[in-house]
Amino acid sequence: MKLLCPMIRALNMRILLCLAVLSFCLPLAARAAESQASQPVRAFLETVQSLEFPVQDPAGHAARVETANAYLDLEAMGRKGLGTHWQEASEAEQRAFMDLLWRLIENIAYPRTRKFLEGKRVDYGEPSAAGKGFEIESRVQGDDAGLDVPITYHVADENGTWKIFDIFLDGISMTEDLGYQFDKLIRDSGFPGLLERMRERLAEAQKENGLL
Repeated sequence: MKLLCPMIRALNMRILLCLAVLSFCLPLAARAAESQASQPVRAFLETVQSLEFPVQDPAGHAARVETANAYLDLEAMGRKGLGTHWQEASEAEQRAFMDLLWRLIENIAYPRTRKFLEGKRVDYGEPSAAGKGFEIESRVQGDDAGLDVPITYHVADENGTWKIFDIFLDGISMTEDLGYQFDKLIRDSGFPGLLERMRERLAEAQKENGLL
């Protein structure tokens, strides 16, 4: 019994030491994830702000667009926005939809975002856990009296890469807003009608941006 007591005490010390190490490492890992979570948002906005419209250098523009696209999980946004319509569409319709959605983001969302952010300051809050990832709150402020626009980004680690999977402007989800528009067009004219409207809008935007 006397021999067992020191052994038990030693075992207890090892257990306590392991618990202490775990309690120290886990918060550090969480803090590291929080720090990484805000980086894609900042890099994404900086890349979009570097774009020029109308496009003067197509090759350089395409490279910057590719960089910006890498920060978006648009595949998830598109599928979620379509809801049950995604499963009902054929594989060819799904591919056409995603291709058009990417090109609309590049030709409409990016120019509008760049114009909106021009001459304004973006302040970022601390990341907070939300759903499968983190929530990054930001505020866009400018010289205009009372301009203070809250924009929240939801980001998650997808196979080692942090991506934005939803954006909230004044509390309204971009994914849900797109879903409402998709649903209305599909109910009015079917999936082919949605694709046709997307093609028309893309052609208009490309002409405006000097890409046609």
